[in-house]
Amino acid sequence: MDQRQHEFGGPWTEEKLDRITKYYQAYTTALKNQLFRRMYVDAFAGTGYRASKRPGETVRGFFPLPQMTELAKGSARRALEVEPPFNEYVFIEANEGRFRELRKLEDEFPARRDRMVFRNEEANAAIVDICRGTDWHSTRAVMFLDPYGMQINWTTIEEIARVRHIDLWYLFPVGAMQRLLQREGKISPKWEAALDRFLGDDAGWRTEFYRTTEEHTLFESVVSKRKVADVGVIEAFVRKRLAQIFRGGVAKNALRLRNSKGSCMFLLFFACGNPTPKAHRLALRIAQHILAAR
Repeated sequence: MDQRQHEFGGPWTEEKLDRITKYYQAYTTALKNQLFRRMYVDAFAGTGYRASKRPGETVRGFFPLPQMTELAKGSARRALEVEPPFNEYVFIEANEGRFRELRKLEDEFPARRDRMVFRNEEANAAIVDICRGTDWHSTRAVMFLDPYGMQINWTTIEEIARVRHIDLWYLFPVGAMQRLLQREGKISPKWEAALDRFLGDDAGWRTEFYRTTEEHTLFESVVSKRKVADVGVIEAFVRKRLAQIFRGGVAKNALRLRNSKGSCMFLLFFACGNPTPKAHRLALRIAQHILAAR
């Protein structure tokens, strides 16, 4: 299979990319006459492509067959096509095979070659390094987090928010997280640790996602837990968590992205780090319009 075909997604994948690309366009246009350097950071850049199923064809097994797919533009290529351009593009990809394919973007976009930075690193470490090593007095950034699962640590989200000059688009993997939330709260220590890392160990997700009830019988009291964490509960919880740390605010509603069976797999959130009223009002207005569009 062509190494570039690293991922398969349905219409929701294209919808996600369409919406964030509109924001990139609005962002670079709004800042084109400012003195700030415009940076784009793609923390899970993949190969620069995504595999797209052709109409009327099927997919056998977990991976799409090469002859049954066509290559569509991924987030990295879409960002490179935006005019006016960003001053710097940072593409992060931990997988060595996908990273080699990603580097081919230099040949496809020779006019942007000197603006591209490629990092074959684990995403959390690379993001923290960027946040701490960039001169934010002269730089503004848009960052896209599109993890394959629950790879992003909450401490990394906090680091992004601390910068105050990064607009964040975060594709939150609600479907993957739901699989760890057992109905009666009987979660293994390993999974609890993963949820603590992902949501923040002081997040209070245990009390938000479960309700404890106590039933009295003639001989004893029985305490039980019941899961109440549907997509709406999780969306409200994550939005509240983001709003606590992003000084510029969070878009009112996340975009729910569903698979072919109608199950919500991802929530697309937008958070603005810039506390300046004029800047965050504009950013939120644009993002909320993009997320609400039908």
